[in-house]
Amino acid sequence: MQYALSLACLLLAAVPHRMATLDSAEVYYASGDYAAVVLLDGPAATKPRAKLLLGWSQYQLGRMPAAAASFEAGLALAPENVDLINGRAFALYRLGRAVESEAEFHRVLERNPGREESVQGLAQVLYTSRRFAECLPVFDRLLRAHPKDAELEHHLVKSVDGMLTAWNEAGNTAAAMVAEGWRLAAAGNRRSALEIFRWVLTLDPFHPGARLGLGTLGPAFGREAEARRCLEELLRENPNDCEALAALARLHLDAGRATEAETQIDRLLAAKPGDARGLSLRNEAQARLESKAR
Repeated sequence: MQYALSLACLLLAAVPHRMATLDSAEVYYASGDYAAVVLLDGPAATKPRAKLLLGWSQYQLGRMPAAAASFEAGLALAPENVDLINGRAFALYRLGRAVESEAEFHRVLERNPGREESVQGLAQVLYTSRRFAECLPVFDRLLRAHPKDAELEHHLVKSVDGMLTAWNEAGNTAAAMVAEGWRLAAAGNRRSALEIFRWVLTLDPFHPGARLGLGTLGPAFGREAEARRCLEELLRENPNDCEALAALARLHLDAGRATEAETQIDRLLAAKPGDARGLSLRNEAQARLESKAR
């Protein structure tokens, strides 16, 4: 995914598609002839829509000062136009004016929180500003929408590395990092949490909290074997580790291994009789076995 918007995204976000009323500039823009748009609309752009089209054409041609000026001229005519604010945010980012760019992205997202290209733009501003703790939840949100996006995944992993490297150099403990992982997981940012647990294990391969975190979250992100190994190691060290038993039971259940899950559930309930989580897991395992037997 390119953070400089694709032509398709720009057309959808910035230039509403009205085939019946397309003017010449829009036709040139849609065909990718941005120079023609500038030549045609440059002297004549007097309406917000025309300024918007002109700004994005200049943006595509790499003329960032001119693009920013066109978006700003449009905003002088329509100060609350979200498309123009969005365009200005991207142009300011490319001009290295990160603080102003961030403010403009926030203005857009206050009005339209689901506008994805603006979420992407904000994430990139925070990332290049090395504000990794702030951009992690944003990348996590984008990855939930696009789980196979390699570039987003790369930026999330690099953000974890940047944040925790700084934490480590500042003397923060692995326990504090693991606590941050669980906090992010509780807020729904599970991929960020997983990468924190994985990073901590490069620092301390035997950290129990990080192993439990990887064991709990890993299967959902294609790391079942690694997660199972972590949980089984924890249980060899402490056979009555109820958190690890519950996580291993869940791992087996989600993989369709109800019988193996029941073994861990029995161990959990033996260690902690009447445990509500264990009873719930047992009911789920038995229901799956009964369904399979029919």
